[in-house]
Amino acid sequence: SQMLLQNVLQNELRVFEGERKLSSGIKSRDYKGIARDVTTLSSAKSLLTGVRGYIKDNNEVSRRLELYELNLTSLRDIAQGLRDDTISAINSNTGVAYRNNIDGYFDTTVSLLGAKDNGRFIFSGSRTDTQPVVTTVQTSAGLAALTEDITTNKSTVFTNNSIKQKAQLDSALTLTFGTLAEDVADELMEGFRRLMRFDNGTENFTFATSGPIAAPMTEDQRDFLIGEINRLNAVIEDIDSVRATNGVNMRTLEDTQNRLERDKFFMVKFTADIEDADMGIAISRLAQDEAALEASFRMLAQLSRLTLMDFI
Repeated sequence: SQMLLQNVLQNELRVFEGERKLSSGIKSRDYKGIARDVTTLSSAKSLLTGVRGYIKDNNEVSRRLELYELNLTSLRDIAQGLRDDTISAINSNTGVAYRNNIDGYFDTTVSLLGAKDNGRFIFSGSRTDTQPVVTTVQTSAGLAALTEDITTNKSTVFTNNSIKQKAQLDSALTLTFGTLAEDVADELMEGFRRLMRFDNGTENFTFATSGPIAAPMTEDQRDFLIGEINRLNAVIEDIDSVRATNGVNMRTLEDTQNRLERDKFFMVKFTADIEDADMGIAISRLAQDEAALEASFRMLAQLSRLTLMDFI
């Protein structure tokens, strides 16, 4: 009777453990049940945690690179629009509305360079709390009134520092992805400055006369604008170069993310093979344990009904 009772308790424990495996999906509640694989499992889980951390951080970098791409594309459109309007003014021999277009392009440029991500300026280097473009007055007149050449005195307009943002994409790869305002808009701002100062009559840039550019234009005004076409073409090329670098960064990040996702999938499967119960085997074994428990209950019940009369 004592032996049968002990067998019943053992069968109950096996059934309970089988039901736990089916409900939780894991082999053991603690490391005792997988003692041989504890070290391997611990290392795999540590690697998996690191991979998941990189993937999460890289998603933030990906959003930043997409913001760069959006704003850089808009800046290129501004440079191209300014060039096309200059060509149109030359061909039509009139400066009517030309200055208004310049002012509009400038204001939009300042706005784009002041773009933020989570409240931080993205074109300011590590000075994320500082507007990267500051003129004497935050209007087109502010830039037009400057007396220093922006290309030789960047502090006149740009307040970003030279520290570009970096990100650790994985355990072995560091990506420098930050874009500085002066890198992308230095020559564009110089183009604005030249056009505004010439139109204001503040500076004639070696010509006998300057602005305001009106209708019809003088020969000096036409020659000045013709000379600015090549400068504006160079501005477009400069912005395209920065966009290309940003595109390479986006591709590098995408490739890294794909590799990390593959690593995560492998690690999840690897840890599951150690921790997770095989549902097919668990169901079959539970059925066997339930049958054994039922049989042990019957045997114990029969034994409890035996008397000496059964042997007489």
